[in-house]
Amino acid sequence: MTETVGTGAAPALSELLHRIREVRLPLETAEAADARALQRSLSHQIDDYLLPRVQAPDAPLLVVIGGSTGAGKSTLVNSILRRQVTESGVLRPTTTSPILVHHPDDEEHFQSDRVLPGFARVTREETHLDKPQLRLVADEAVPRGVALLDSPDIDSVMESNRLIARQLLAAADLWLFVTTAARYADAVPWTLLTDAQERG
Repeated sequence: MTETVGTGAAPALSELLHRIREVRLPLETAEAADARALQRSLSHQIDDYLLPRVQAPDAPLLVVIGGSTGAGKSTLVNSILRRQVTESGVLRPTTTSPILVHHPDDEEHFQSDRVLPGFARVTREETHLDKPQLRLVADEAVPRGVALLDSPDIDSVMESNRLIARQLLAAADLWLFVTTAARYADAVPWTLLTDAQERG
């Protein structure tokens, strides 16, 4: 049954993605910016999540750990793994390139561009690449069939980080949202959580 669903849905999703990307919105109307943002969001959702999941329904679940600056995302990842794989900090965006931690046996699922196709795969942060990087870390502390992704801050001072964080959240099978008492009432996290609820 799974194979039949995947076989039938993938071409339809690919065609839908193609049609969405073909839409042109050249007029600067009052709604143009929102329409372009929706177009980008739909494109990322199909390309980064729906297509990969339909094409490989048995692939590891991607748990994206997201939240505000200094909320403790990286600290949580390091605590789960019982070693430091990502830098933590309170005042500045220490996670600039997303870090995906997976079980060694699941490496093949993330080496290809099946998931997050717009990201270069690296094992350490590179400065010469002209596109977003996804740093892969293999660790037996992560169970088979699950991968943890430490995302940049959703409220980062760097716009590129904010855009990447939103894209990663859209690609997740599961969000693990980290916040603090000081950040709990911030508008940005609540906006994202509301968007997620509306997506279902």
